[in-house]
Amino acid sequence: MPAQAAASGTQISVVIPCFNAAETLSMAIESALAQDLAGHDIIVIDDGSIDDSLAIARGFEPAIRVLTGPNRGVSAARNRGIAETTGDWIVFLDADDLLMPATLRVRLDTAEATAADVVVCDWQECGGRGDRANDGPTKTADMGALAIDAEIACATNFWATTAALMYRRSLVEKIGGFRDDLPVIQDARFLFDAAYRGARFVHSPHVGACYRVLPDSLSRTNPRRFWRDVLTNGKQIEALWRARGALSPRQFAALGDIFNGAAHGLFRAGDPSFREAFAGLRASHLPVSRRNRLAELISDAAGHDTALRMAGFWTKSRRALTRVCRPLGGGPTSRQAQRSR
Repeated sequence: MPAQAAASGTQISVVIPCFNAAETLSMAIESALAQDLAGHDIIVIDDGSIDDSLAIARGFEPAIRVLTGPNRGVSAARNRGIAETTGDWIVFLDADDLLMPATLRVRLDTAEATAADVVVCDWQECGGRGDRANDGPTKTADMGALAIDAEIACATNFWATTAALMYRRSLVEKIGGFRDDLPVIQDARFLFDAAYRGARFVHSPHVGACYRVLPDSLSRTNPRRFWRDVLTNGKQIEALWRARGALSPRQFAALGDIFNGAAHGLFRAGDPSFREAFAGLRASHLPVSRRNRLAELISDAAGHDTALRMAGFWTKSRRALTRVCRPLGGGPTSRQAQRSR
């Protein structure tokens, strides 16, 4: 059924992209169907699955709508869902995550009371693939960082799982959808694009989603792709900022963090494009961190493999020293230890 024929007056559309998600898809759909809110629709976009995902989704019709097509990636699937729904608000629910009971109603109440463009709730990390298997800690987004500078926050450290976010449709349309050139970090970039377009972020203080932390996620199994995305994203954000004028000191520092992080991550992943990150730092007159200067120096003198072994030895030594010194009240602080990795 095309979007034009969807029921009028839809308040919230839940878009569920899926690819080979047979183990968890039914639980995700059930968590969306269980919401105590009239006027919300659910659409599953099957992205060319070769397991039973499509059949599982079809089993929930006509309570939900199901579309399928060739595998084009999660961004394309979400964008198709945007085009096929009519809700004033959109929630993107990954097929391995869950919505907590009543969360859509609570989010909508928050939105109506605050004139928000993005509603951010808390979420619980869950391990395993069962129904909230191995419940983990509850996470709250750093709303303070958003209040200081939303663009800087979303370009650097601010993040919330997609299931804990609710976007106003007019904002989503202004952004233009998810980027398919950043396959690993498209959700983080979407948050930045929202901030870049002046979105008002509001916290709804309740646990509204279960986010599965899985060992086979793309960011964990393919660090090269992850850090390449970070580098590409940094270049794109720099271009956006520079198009508006000279960089502010905060933007300058944020870009330094992004490029230095990408350089270190690519170096540790054994990807030669870490030198591209160094080049970006120098071309923009951004400071190169001490650990990156050292990594580059050793790579130039002794080769990348030797530099990588030395970096691993240094990290293990620092961690061992921290474990020994912590009971004695000494050793490096956690922040210093983190910076050394």
